[in-house]
Amino acid sequence: MVDGMPSSVANAERVVGTVCVPCVDGKMVQAPHPRSSNKTTECELVHTDMGGPLTESLGGSIYNITALEDSTGFITATPIKTKGMASEVLKTRIKQLETMTGVNVKRFRHDGAKEYLTHDLKAWYEEKGITSEMTAPYKAQQNGKAERVNRTLMERVPAALLDSEAEEELWAEALASVVHVLNRSPKAGLAVTPLEALTGRRPNVAGFRVLGSRARALKPKKQHRKLEPRTDVGRFVGYTFGGKSYRILEDWSNKVFELRDVLMEEKPTKAGTSSVGSSAGPQLTLTEDSDHNGDMDGAMEMLGAEGDGGKKHLPEEDSESDSGGDPDDLADDSDDEEGQGDTASIHPVGHSAAEMDNAAPGPRRSTRRPAPKVTWWEKDPKAYLASSAESAAKDGWDLTKPPASEKEARARPDWPLWKKAIKDEVVAHKLLGTWS
Repeated sequence: MVDGMPSSVANAERVVGTVCVPCVDGKMVQAPHPRSSNKTTECELVHTDMGGPLTESLGGSIYNITALEDSTGFITATPIKTKGMASEVLKTRIKQLETMTGVNVKRFRHDGAKEYLTHDLKAWYEEKGITSEMTAPYKAQQNGKAERVNRTLMERVPAALLDSEAEEELWAEALASVVHVLNRSPKAGLAVTPLEALTGRRPNVAGFRVLGSRARALKPKKQHRKLEPRTDVGRFVGYTFGGKSYRILEDWSNKVFELRDVLMEEKPTKAGTSSVGSSAGPQLTLTEDSDHNGDMDGAMEMLGAEGDGGKKHLPEEDSESDSGGDPDDLADDSDDEEGQGDTASIHPVGHSAAEMDNAAPGPRRSTRRPAPKVTWWEKDPKAYLASSAESAAKDGWDLTKPPASEKEARARPDWPLWKKAIKDEVVAHKLLGTWS
């Protein structure tokens, strides 16, 4: 191919066992990471990883620590305030897994971060007979399943917050709900859901609700006064783990309560999705006290989901009600709102038009359109400020000074006005093209 090449170079043969050092220094790349084909048994291997820091949640958490059971794909995720809390959380999660399955955890894989290598945890590993498997430095691929779980959660949590138009500080509540759904959803390689694979119990998803739905929760008898509304208004932010209730973020107090009797106004499905089976109107949600209640009892996901954010309302067994909890009565009260448009073409599912013509006439349905819902403070903001000034003075608020942060504005009695001002300002910036 060329002339002038010395024969010693042209006929040179590679000597086995020799290394070209300059070539290695200039061309070396990392070896591929093949997918592991090893099969594990129940609780043989648990993967863990930590995510964060994130926006401070309502309970003050900025990190979350996840644990993945390898054979079933069962996930637990716990919000924590500091990395120093990781050791106690891991001990609790492993003990709960062992209690649920009756099998001891044998191996525990992590990335070698300091929070996994404390003297306390090392001594606990030895006492329990657990093998601590640490990945090589800067080789997160060796703990790929835990990294994949973190990525999945950090994709779905923001999506849930955006869909529900919730604030970032509610990420811990959204995280708990996402894990709750994932453990009850189909998983590749499994014929059952992760929860059923781990516990042997088929989950019931009848209690699933749309995150961020408006909720009206029935007050306990002891907290209800005559002539006052029987409900508190808030937003649905998650499920109570280890119980049979929903977590509701109350509007005026910005606190999370765990309640059982809740009427939810679930949002209608958006464009591009099917509306069959969805509930665009209010639904009375009452959990059933049975053994088949979708694992809303027992050891759900073992998520310590912001337990310090509120308090629990316990239902009264001997509460008196005229018909306040009867779904039929609630349906009758909402007849005026349902009767919009032409009702002549509306037939119950499963009945033809001919059958409806021959049937006995039913109750007359109103066709009036409901008036637009306008709160009184929107009609007269000055009167609202005047009425809230007295309560603000009692609580030590100075309404003449603007709040320093959104969190402070939420705690003030004039929060509805600040919330409307924030929305108006964001809309104005979008119209003016402030952000590119």
